[in-house]
Amino acid sequence: MDKDLKHARISVIVHTVLSIIVGWVSVILGTFWYAFPVGIIILVITGFGLERIVGKRGLGWWFGNGMIIYLFLWYVSWVLFFNGFA
Repeated sequence: MDKDLKHARISVIVHTVLSIIVGWVSVILGTFWYAFPVGIIILVITGFGLERIVGKRGLGWWFGNGMIIYLFLWYVSWVLFFNGFA
């Protein structure tokens, strides 16, 4: 397997799992003013952590292989958890 593809898959999987967890935590925190900063802080920490694993790839690579996925799935999981999967 290509090294770049392996790193992209690692980034997508990590961001997907964390976004679902943060979606659940956002429901527990209850309000936007608590949930949003926590979600963004976890996103930034995840970005720096993955940078140590996959190497320095740049903001554009991270934006496409993690940040957009994280933000989208965070919102979707928050809505689903908030509505009780109804």
